[in-house]
Amino acid sequence: MKNKFPFLLLIAVFTPFTYAYGTGKDTLSDVTGIAVIVDEISDTAREDGLKETDLKSVVEGKLQQANIEILEERKWFTVFGGAYLLIKVTASKSEGGGYYAVYLDVELYQTVVLFGKKLGRNITTAAATWSVGKLLSCPAKTIGKCVEGSLSELADMFIEDYKSVNTVPQ
Repeated sequence: MKNKFPFLLLIAVFTPFTYAYGTGKDTLSDVTGIAVIVDEISDTAREDGLKETDLKSVVEGKLQQANIEILEERKWFTVFGGAYLLIKVTASKSEGGGYYAVYLDVELYQTVVLFGKKLGRNITTAAATWSVGKLLSCPAKTIGKCVEGSLSELADMFIEDYKSVNTVPQ
């Protein structure tokens, strides 16, 4: 991983910071509630102050402010229209230890059904239907605040797309 850091840092400095892709905002239509799941963070980043619980709190706080129902992690699939936001953080520390190249990814997963004659049956699974990501450079001393700030921006992007296709109570 160490020899990849200069390349990642170069990309973080010289490319646009945010991109969004997916099958469109329409995939968010009729989502009735959302669980928030944070993928495991590297030990190095955790030691420098990046914590899964803090990231989850940032997103859940944003959803709550937007009046979007928050579901428990293990209950999302039992609720009609339930989904989950998966937050993934890939952090690579520089050889000198002063900076991280970070890729932050937020994906919405929903239940999908795969149809197929060859299968002889339908398969129900979860698939990502909306995604947004950001590449950034963070000082090691403040990696937690750096990632939380960017995650807050990405959560706002999700909420904007969500509200554009759903009626949310005020």
